[in-house]
Amino acid sequence: MKQKIVLIVLLVFLVSSFSFADDFSDAILKAKKNLKSAENKSDEKALIKVRGEFERILQLKKNTWIVYYYLSYTDFTIASTYMKDQVKDKIKKYTESGFEMINKSIEGNPDFSDSYVMQMLLNFNRWIYEQDKMNDIISATTAADEMAKKLDPNNPRYYYTSGVSSFYTPEMFGGGVDKALVSLNKAYELFQTRKEKEDYYPDWGLENVDGFISLCYLQRDKEGDMAKAKEFLDKGLAVNPDSGFLKEYVQKQYDEKNKK
Repeated sequence: MKQKIVLIVLLVFLVSSFSFADDFSDAILKAKKNLKSAENKSDEKALIKVRGEFERILQLKKNTWIVYYYLSYTDFTIASTYMKDQVKDKIKKYTESGFEMINKSIEGNPDFSDSYVMQMLLNFNRWIYEQDKMNDIISATTAADEMAKKLDPNNPRYYYTSGVSSFYTPEMFGGGVDKALVSLNKAYELFQTRKEKEDYYPDWGLENVDGFISLCYLQRDKEGDMAKAKEFLDKGLAVNPDSGFLKEYVQKQYDEKNKK
């Protein structure tokens, strides 16, 4: 009789565990989908709403480190909506919140490459509102860069982030479009075979890579570069036809250049 009771208890525990895991995965995947939609539109209100979804997922108390990652990513994306108009107080607010969230993620799982990629991205934002801390920004970015690459040398989002950094860094300071293209093309190649360990892990970036490769060719403007710019713009739109970055920025840059 006691053995039957123990068996029943074990079965109930196992069923509950599987149900709990499914609830967590389903919630993360739903929030990820909503995050993508809000990001495509650069819709701050929708992003804040999605942030609330991730906060509620924390209550499940399962794999909280990945939830904190998405909270940080959402904060970074909200900060990005203020980049065009350089609203420094808002950029600072959401960047600092992003740091708080990603630090909690790293406390829970210090071996996840994408968390350090997120630190790299957040540190880039600091150039907008605290240029007086140049040495600290460079040091923090370098440390995050080294950890991201060490933990996953084939992480395409690492090479994407490095490429974007080179794109915005003047050639005289070690950047430029040719250097950016090396990293961005590496990211593009890695994305072709990339498969994340879990469905709810970060998988963003391919259309962004396409977009920045297109921008590199537009800026370099050598013979044949316009055709290459169009090729990668079209590739990005095939991946994500709703991308605001591609439709509202890269496409307009291409159209403007194509008029000349």
